[in-house]
Amino acid sequence: MSRMAAWACAGVWLAVVAAGPAQALTIMEMDYQCPVGGERFRQETAGSGTAFGHYLDGQAYGPIMSPWPLAKCPGNGFVMYRDDFSPAELEVLTAFVQGQAYQQLRQTETTYWLAASLQEALGVSLVDRAGTLMRATWQASPAQYPHYVEAAATAFAAACPDDAAHTQRDEQWLYCQLIRGEWERRSSRFDAARARFERLQPLPPQLVGDADARAQYASEVAQQLALVEQGDARRTMASMAGKDAGVAGDVEAAADAAADPGR
Repeated sequence: MSRMAAWACAGVWLAVVAAGPAQALTIMEMDYQCPVGGERFRQETAGSGTAFGHYLDGQAYGPIMSPWPLAKCPGNGFVMYRDDFSPAELEVLTAFVQGQAYQQLRQTETTYWLAASLQEALGVSLVDRAGTLMRATWQASPAQYPHYVEAAATAFAAACPDDAAHTQRDEQWLYCQLIRGEWERRSSRFDAARARFERLQPLPPQLVGDADARAQYASEVAQQLALVEQGDARRTMASMAGKDAGVAGDVEAAADAAADPGR
């Protein structure tokens, strides 16, 4: 699965286009061993969940944990955002996690923000950290949100630049652009958001093959333009094009994708 497709999956497009039997949120206890330091611990995590839809920033809503929870080692605060690390990676991460900067971050920042900092320590590119930073915005407190959005928006701008060649514009680029516009609206940058959504308005028929997904993109662009005209910067659920908003989709596959925020 490509990076942008994984972002779209984590944004529960599956809940829009693949309705299924409703499933409740299930919680289970799991045994873990911390890759850094070897600490063994038990921690609750989500086993499955169901999205009734999503917010305009891609986060799922319903009986589901979104973003999917990441285990955090109690002793050193390492966030287990991957299952496996090479010996060379563990050497880098051990030094980073034991450092004062990370130990300060772990006291105040969300697990996905910490995961993004671990990725950065390993030299993961800004574009490849974008999905992790997007999920961090879903966890952010009001005080954290502006800073988190700024970092995520910078990563998304690198992933889907406005001046991308027409040959590089596809559904993944469109999804990325929609999220950028959402962050502009949420930050009360209404002129920038309006200009972006007006540019995007004619593109779903050109860039999206699946009819249901195409209708959903078009619906969300129209919804965003209406919110911009109202000067509304509030967090808003996405309208569900052609679907009963009460129908739940089984998103365990999306949750699996969300559990792997990138390398």
